[in-house]
This record gives sequence, structure tokens and C-alpha cells, in this order.
Amino acid sequence: MARTARQDKVRELQRTLYRAAKADPGRRFHALHDKVYRSDVLERAWELVRANRGAAGIDKQTIADVEEHGVAKLLDELALDLKDGRWRPLPARRVFIPKPGREELRPLSIPAVRDRVVQAAVKIVIEPIFEADMLECSFGFRPGRSAHDALQVVIDESWRGRRWVAESDIANCFEAIPHEALMSAIEERIVDRHVLKLLRAMVRAGVLENGSVKRTGTGTPQGGVISPVLCNVYLHRLDRQWARRGNGVLIRYADDRAATRTGRDTSRSWSAGPRARLCSTPDNASGRSPRANGCRSLSKTSSRTSTGSWPVGRATSATGTPPNSSTRSSSTRSTGCRSMSPTDTSATDGSDGGLSPANPRTTWG
Repeated sequence: MARTARQDKVRELQRTLYRAAKADPGRRFHALHDKVYRSDVLERAWELVRANRGAAGIDKQTIADVEEHGVAKLLDELALDLKDGRWRPLPARRVFIPKPGREELRPLSIPAVRDRVVQAAVKIVIEPIFEADMLECSFGFRPGRSAHDALQVVIDESWRGRRWVAESDIANCFEAIPHEALMSAIEERIVDRHVLKLLRAMVRAGVLENGSVKRTGTGTPQGGVISPVLCNVYLHRLDRQWARRGNGVLIRYADDRAATRTGRDTSRSWSAGPRARLCSTPDNASGRSPRANGCRSLSKTSSRTSTGSWPVGRATSATGTPPNSSTRSSSTRSTGCRSMSPTDTSATDGSDGGLSPANPRTTWG
């Protein structure tokens, strides 16, 4: 579908913000609020919410209800409320969905449709600013990046001899992010008090569970439109610390991360390092921070290609040839780390288009 002129204006706004942030890493943006309630930004936000076809929030208003009663009317009301500072989010509706392959349930928070539109509008405006700061090691919930791109980095690094992988995730990440530390990270780039007020209202809106509203000093509820961006903003601090002091190559997909390096002699201290740095900012309300589960003990490597050969067109060594067969077949287990071969991947169909860290995709550059 061809882009309309109004959509092109939104795109140009994002490019302008991205380039301004990229050109001056120390710049703090102070005039963003008027862009959030621009009619073209709200229209684009509505399109994103409608395309996602989410469920109703606690007000029981669905996408179909909005379309029946008038989209233009809803957007005009939101624009006026945002401009006058009257917008207040409703608590999100809490539901629990099963985690794939596990018995435990994942908490999911569903904001009202009108609140999702506002979240999408704020995301349109602030995401390019923070995207300019994100490092190459981050892949989750970023424009033009995917899990396949993260996998390609692991493959490329294994060709370069980094066969030891420490893998971990952050326990209950979305629910445990401390609000004060999150807002501190946001204020490194944004000082518009109206936008900061909107963001504080979003993360403090709470959830309706079992007939009562619960509000805490932590969490950016999983299920909100803006939550993935806020999660990346908070975890960007981890990426920066790793870039300064980390030992090995970090690959992070949201709250899941892997680090690759050569050798196993310091694997225990190496895998524990990022966990300590991640927990350096305590939650003022509970005294706790998002914590890493530590590195999981993984099974021996195995080749999962259909032919048993090296994946064609996905990774090459510096010389253009794969390591010898003895290198490919070796694997050693350790606590939290494993020695892997470049064929230890379940996605070898080339669906990532042969992307590599040397050729990242940029959306607003």
C-alpha cells in the first residue's frame, strides 16, 4: 500500500529526531509534547494499534467499537486531552497466558484501546531518539532487527573462534524494572516535562487483577505498546557497561542475552560479571533489582542442518573457509557455558537474508 503524504510526514519527523540524536549524543530533547498529539502522529498510532488487533481493556471497548463510533472522534478527543494535560491512563487488565513448553504462566497486561493509541504516539516520537543510542549488540524489539540477526552474530563469532557461550536471561524483567531508575535513564535524553509526565503515568497506571487495582514502584507491564522500548532503554545501561568492561562479545535480545569468547579458563568469573553489573541499580521501593538467572548449563552441541554440512551463505571465516572437521565436532560442557560450533543452530534456512553485524539495517538513518 502506497504511503500517504501524512504518513510520510510522520516518517520524516522520525528521521529528523533520529539524525538530531545521532549527531549530538549529549543532546537532551525538551520540545516533544506537541508532536505527540499531532493529528498525523495519532492517525499513525491508531493504524498500528488497529493492525495489532488486540483485546479490550478494563473499559471493554474493542477496536470494532471504536470503528463503529468513529475513529476521528476518538483521535480528536485524545488530541485535546493530551494538549490540555487531562489524559489519564486506565489500569491495564491483567490476564495470564501459558509460556510455551512450560507449566508456569506469563502475566500479560492489556491497556484500554485509547491508552494504547497514546502509548503508540509517544513511542513514535521517542523511539528514534533512543534508537540513535542503541548499540550493535541489541536486537530485541528494534526496527529492522530480528532474532535471526542476533543468531547471525553468534554464527559469525563462532567462525572467528569464539566457541564458548554463556547464556542467561533476566528474571521477571518487565515486572521488575524500577520506575525511578527507568525514568533516570529516560531523562538522559528527554527533559520535556509533559512527555515525562505521560511516561510516569503509563508505568504507574497499575493493573486490575481479581477486582482490585495493584500499583507498585516497579514494572513496565508486558503487553503495553511502549513497554518494549522502555525495557530497551533501561537495559541499554547493561550494554554500555559491557562495552566498557565486558570480556567477550555480547548479544542481547530484550532480556535474553548471550556472550561469546575464546577459551574456558575464566568462564565462571566471566559469566558472573554482567549479572553483578545489571543489579547495580536497586529498586528504591523493594530493595531489589531485575536479576539475572545466571548462565544455564547447556547440552552438547549438535549440527541441525538438513545435509549435515555447513550452512551455505550464512557465515564465513576470515579466510572464506570453515574450520577443520575436528574443530567442528568438538564440544565441552561446563557450568553455565558451552563450546559450540557454527552449525549449532536451529535456524539455518537463510531466512535472515545473510545479514551480519557488518551490514546492519538502519530505519531512520
